[in-house]
Amino acid sequence: MSDRPAPTVLKARPAPPRVPAVEISPEQIALLVDRFYGEIRKHPRLGPLFEDRLAGKWDPHLQRMNQFWRSVLLHSGEYSGQPVVKHNALPDLQEDDFRLWLQLFEATTAALFEPETAAPILVIARRIARSLWLARFGTPFNKAPDWLG
Repeated sequence: MSDRPAPTVLKARPAPPRVPAVEISPEQIALLVDRFYGEIRKHPRLGPLFEDRLAGKWDPHLQRMNQFWRSVLLHSGEYSGQPVVKHNALPDLQEDDFRLWLQLFEATTAALFEPETAAPILVIARRIARSLWLARFGTPFNKAPDWLG
């Protein structure tokens, strides 16, 4: 007989089912992603910034962004990546670029969806923009700009 205590058995409850953050279909998310990045590509500041990184790689990027937004909005769990690392690797990224990104995203979302659908999407988009902004530009001595909500 051993003097060692019996191993502790931990029991966990199963996670509750994930409820989508908003009632939206994968097809609507694809439309949002396609329309939004179409606007990004035409933007005088953001277009060249994205094109420098994505020239010849737009299709894989759009697929990845669809996975990202389905994961965020539908809780599909299909995206795995490091958005902070990717954004921090952009050498020419400026603080105000996040404001421009958010303005385009808000305009695109408002053009595509009714307010009750757009509102929760925009709450999430602002949270993401704020997180990325803080990871890149935040310090203990400054706070996120008011436009980040």
